[in-house]
Amino acid sequence: MFEKIKNKIKYSGIVGKEKYGKIWQEKFGDEQAQWYEKMHNCCIKMHNDFKKFLAEKSPSNVLEVGCGSGYYPRNLKELFTNMEYTGTDISETAIEFCKSKSPFNFICTDFLKNNLNKKFNLVFSHGLMDHVYDVDLFIEKIIEASNRFVYVTAYRGYFPDLERHVMRRNNLEGSYYNDISIKQITKKLVEMGLQEQEYSFDSIKVADEGRDDDWQTIIKVEKNNN
Repeated sequence: MFEKIKNKIKYSGIVGKEKYGKIWQEKFGDEQAQWYEKMHNCCIKMHNDFKKFLAEKSPSNVLEVGCGSGYYPRNLKELFTNMEYTGTDISETAIEFCKSKSPFNFICTDFLKNNLNKKFNLVFSHGLMDHVYDVDLFIEKIIEASNRFVYVTAYRGYFPDLERHVMRRNNLEGSYYNDISIKQITKKLVEMGLQEQEYSFDSIKVADEGRDDDWQTIIKVEKNNN
């Protein structure tokens, strides 16, 4: 009984006294856009790799999970020429800002709880996996939402030897700070039926300060639909 109650709380999205997502709800407008731009600029090498991936695969439609204030559809909209772009985020203020600045499609939702009832050619997410309240469920939902390609990044480090995810709650922010276990992600992908040749893990070095976040993680999936 206790285990069932614990799991119910785990999947509720509640972090301590603060509802999950508080940190993203309290910013809005230009302040919010500047904050996300700063986050984007910390991961330029990672974003350059994604842009190369996007150009090579040329998906017909794409879903961005955790689009924030819409850096991609606002500032890099040319990347999605001849593509159907949809962005989702848990933050109402971020989605409102996106809708006021971009003609693309935006949905305010908790991606871990709600289904979009649509498959996308490419599903991508930058730096959100580091903060979700259930890493394995996040990966599961991402894979299920894609009918071909997946591109997911984590900016807090590259942990190939970590047996399980390390999740640290920040009750003031209503968020988590996660170290992502490559071994646990691999296990999840295999459980979902993916073959070894359908997924890959890469690391990119972005700094040389002797910290975990000198490295960033990239997870790529290309489903074999034959």
